[in-house]
Amino acid sequence: MTNDNIKYFNKGNKEKIVEQLLKKKEDDYGHFPNNCYVVAKFIKGVLDIVNKKEIIVPDTLVPQLMIVLKLTRTINDGTKKNLYKTDTHSDIDGYNYLLKEMMKVEDMKDKNEYE
Repeated sequence: MTNDNIKYFNKGNKEKIVEQLLKKKEDDYGHFPNNCYVVAKFIKGVLDIVNKKEIIVPDTLVPQLMIVLKLTRTINDGTKKNLYKTDTHSDIDGYNYLLKEMMKVEDMKDKNEYE
C-alpha cells in the first residue's frame, strides 16, 4: 500500500491512515496551515485590489476550495473515463480532516478571547 493510493483499510483505522497520508504530504509540500495562510493572503490581496476595498478571506477557505476542486472529479461531465478514483476520495478525506483541525483551533482561539 502506498501513501498516495490507499485501496484497503479498516474503517476504524481511517483517521490514522489519513494522518499518515497527511504527514507524507507535509514532508513533500510543507506545513498545510502555513500554505493556507499564504494562499488566503494571496486571494485576499487580489480581491482587495479588484474590489477596491478590504475583503475578509479566512484561511479555512483554502481546504474548502480544495474539497470543491476534488469533488469536481466526481461529476459525470462526459469527459472522464472513470469517475471513481480512490485517491480523489483520499484527498477529500485529507482536506476535510485538515479543515476540521483548523476549525477546532479557531474555535479554541475564539473561546480564549471571551474568557
